[in-house]
Amino acid sequence: MKKLSLIMGMLVLFFTTSCRDIVNTVLDVLPPFDVPFTSTIVVPFAAVSTTSYTRTPEIAMNIDLDAKIKQNNPNYSINNLKSVKLNTLSIDYVSSTLDTKLNVIKNARIYLKAPNQPEILIATAYNNTNPDRITFSVPDEELLNYFKTSQNSLIFEIQASTPTADQITMKLNTGFKVKVQL
Repeated sequence: MKKLSLIMGMLVLFFTTSCRDIVNTVLDVLPPFDVPFTSTIVVPFAAVSTTSYTRTPEIAMNIDLDAKIKQNNPNYSINNLKSVKLNTLSIDYVSSTLDTKLNVIKNARIYLKAPNQPEILIATAYNNTNPDRITFSVPDEELLNYFKTSQNSLIFEIQASTPTADQITMKLNTGFKVKVQL
């Protein structure tokens, strides 16, 4: 009789601890969803060297991922966030003070910053010659901790193809792959 109650107790324990795992496994079958983010930004550009990188001041992005998640599905919030990964990033030329185009940028690195998090490299572009668009390579990095807050910003490091000083207005196009669970 003791063995039967012990076996029943183990079965109950197995089922109660595994239910959440089973639910989350079923939910993992649902694909992560895309969260596009587009913003027009003004980047001060002053490069006197073509061999070193010039770092821009922080550009506040303030991406409110909680609102984006609720927009996609009102039953979820930032508390259900399990994964955030950048899958696309490009910059389109809008205008500049002195008609400088994007081909003045030879190489570029973009870093993401958030409170209590170290800066993280999220995108790179090398040997750019396109005057109207720069398409960046993005690593497969987990960015979850950077989006638990809406206080996030970008820092550009730019290597110029020619010495230039201007202020360039660009359209930043990003796509994030977001995964939420119960």
